[in-house]
Amino acid sequence: MKNWLAKISHSPATPAGSRQRPYPADELPLDCEPGAGIEVPLRQEIIIGLAESCQLQLEMLRHAMQLTSVVLLWRGPGPQQLSVYRFSSAEESLLRGPFELGVGVTGAILKTHHELILAPVRASSPAIPYYCSNQTVGSFLAVRLPFDKETAPQDLALLCLDRKATDGWSEGERQLISLTAEKLVREVQQARALFSSDRERHAYRRAFDGLQQLNAALGLRSAFEATARAIRSIVPPDFIAISLAEESQHRIAYSEGENAEKLADQVFPREQGLVGQVLKYSRTLPDKADYNGTSPVFSAAHLFAEYRSLMIVPLRRDEASTAGALIVAARQQGAFSRTCRDILELVATQVAIKIDLAHSHEQINRMATIDSLTGIANRRAYQCGFEAMLDRASRRAGGLHLVLCDIDHFKRINDTYGHPFGDEVLRQVAKLFESVVRAVDLAARTGGEEFAILLEDADEQGAWKVAERLRTLVEELDVRCQGERVPVTISLGIAAFPEHGRSMEKLVSCADQALYQAKRSGRNRTLRWDEQSAPGPG
Repeated sequence: MKNWLAKISHSPATPAGSRQRPYPADELPLDCEPGAGIEVPLRQEIIIGLAESCQLQLEMLRHAMQLTSVVLLWRGPGPQQLSVYRFSSAEESLLRGPFELGVGVTGAILKTHHELILAPVRASSPAIPYYCSNQTVGSFLAVRLPFDKETAPQDLALLCLDRKATDGWSEGERQLISLTAEKLVREVQQARALFSSDRERHAYRRAFDGLQQLNAALGLRSAFEATARAIRSIVPPDFIAISLAEESQHRIAYSEGENAEKLADQVFPREQGLVGQVLKYSRTLPDKADYNGTSPVFSAAHLFAEYRSLMIVPLRRDEASTAGALIVAARQQGAFSRTCRDILELVATQVAIKIDLAHSHEQINRMATIDSLTGIANRRAYQCGFEAMLDRASRRAGGLHLVLCDIDHFKRINDTYGHPFGDEVLRQVAKLFESVVRAVDLAARTGGEEFAILLEDADEQGAWKVAERLRTLVEELDVRCQGERVPVTISLGIAAFPEHGRSMEKLVSCADQALYQAKRSGRNRTLRWDEQSAPGPG
């Protein structure tokens, strides 16, 4: 075995000054279907095994028939070129290619479609590409390897034989050559089958590993990131996106790749583009994953003109329900095989399940942290947020203000107009917090008619403005019961970290005292805790 490998690795060199170069063994097109981006652990072993087998058959044929050279030409590296893949020869000066397809004997055999015989070879005979001239050749025969045109339309390989004798080729010799050509085709087919099988096995294993990561993910964002990692282990993508279906539209929830930031959180009508078709019919498009860059993916403004491979896979919950679509694109043509498509559809099914689970997880988390009546943070979220903000303020010496709010005469409102109306007042007041607090702040209902606001990195004047803005908005509320406008006001107390206290208990105590004083002095007002008339900071 080592001797054969040595022959393969150290074949006679190309003559000095020749423009031709060898055809590397690993360039033999084993990839009968696309998806070469998937790692194949046995790739080198398969390539070497095929090369050894082809080399052995050429050697046997040359010695059995006493030939000068037996050369296997294969299409490549360009589509209109042929190069020497394997050869056995007594000559030291064989050229390796690439040779232009259609020139010399290659053009002649393409016209006959199967076999070309030159016996004897004359000065006017077509040129034999792997020799500098035909002068030393007495007779020549070339046969086209009989690949199936339907299953391997791109395959073109010629088995070429020559000898010094000018005798014609006997029927027995031609039959032996034909059998060798068929055997070479079978060797290639078997190598391809092994290559595809190993690639598919490895792809499924990588997909399984990716699905394990996906199943371990909590929350939508982590699920999307795990999905992208799984996809990259299966196919070589240049772009990945996940779009989630909504009532009349779909929204890009995750995207990575070129121009991904321009698509982030974009919303498109549900019926537009290829994604819209996938959501409507719940089937993967395009059918063969080929893309010419003209059909809109999301909308007419997003044509993805630079991509040549595309798969849009529905995220199916079941046969009748689609959660969204998984979009994978590549610039390389033929990047996604049928196997890749099958695996991605399996991944997409798991993603759909994970989306539902993530939504449920977020809903449970929301139920644990959001007040069900008003829709703002509840007391538990307020306490956790308070601890985190206080810790940050302590570590970076930043400011933190606490504002406690209480609806004035709320018991009277409940007693006079009923508890359902009182609940509506609470909801209306809670809505106003959105217009006065920033994203970094926290507004919460702490119990009954009591609310709190935590203002991070806000100065004294900023906290006062927020409190007064909220008080004014509440005063202007138009809340009616049976057509009668019911006046609603709130009182507010403010305490500051670290001026009024460094602990949660002390800040709450100071803000509560300021709120109590606001109510005692007439309600519908904001007071800041007066450090001069209260106990010192704790």
